[in-house]
Amino acid sequence: MDHSGVKLTSAGAAILLLAILAVSGCGETRTTGFFAGFSTSTSPTVTGDEEAITVPVDVTIIPDFEDTLLNCTFDNVLAAPFGPLCQYEVYNGAMHIDNSVFATPVVMLSTSGLLDDGIVEAQFDLIDAAAHSVVGVAVGALSTEDFLLLGVNSRGQYTVQQCINGLWLPVMGLDVFESSRLLPFSLPGVIVSAEVHANYIDLRVNGQLIQVVRTSMPAMGQVGIFVDAYTEVDLDRFTVIPSE
Repeated sequence: MDHSGVKLTSAGAAILLLAILAVSGCGETRTTGFFAGFSTSTSPTVTGDEEAITVPVDVTIIPDFEDTLLNCTFDNVLAAPFGPLCQYEVYNGAMHIDNSVFATPVVMLSTSGLLDDGIVEAQFDLIDAAAHSVVGVAVGALSTEDFLLLGVNSRGQYTVQQCINGLWLPVMGLDVFESSRLLPFSLPGVIVSAEVHANYIDLRVNGQLIQVVRTSMPAMGQVGIFVDAYTEVDLDRFTVIPSE
């Protein structure tokens, strides 16, 4: 019996498989804010082939911290709230963080941290950012690969995520991006504040209480900022206020 109507030759099957892959392979999925690559606490570098950062963080550049009051408005070009090895420039009353061409977020930890309750606050001006690009503060940090992120994007959404050894985990069952009617779209500038009190953190954006976050352990330790991949911002102010 002739089965030519239902059989595919080896060559025909190969051609069909290639056609399916061509249709389905529409490029790498981007999950802005939560990349699998390493984060960095210094300016990104590229190779001659313009490859994105894939090198781990050198822990020696993470500054020691003290439980002291810090209110840096970057009026002084020598201001260094993230330690003397931070390579981003300070001028015109802001630290200019240009991460707009790199696929890896920037995490910078401060020389001032929290050994008890306190407040961490950062004021950003968004210069160039995709709609889902996140800026925010990091608390309870052990390194630039281990911290709790509290941030926002310009689509009226906020995010609370735990980074452990570079892997992102949900907190309190929250979605990666949560919507809030208190967050406007197309934020030109934003103030992100995290008030730590024992196992709770009050996330405020532009003075509005957005979410009370419950953590399994008090979020003590180093603190800092998070600037997403493909994002350029001016950091106008960084404040750390210990409880005592």
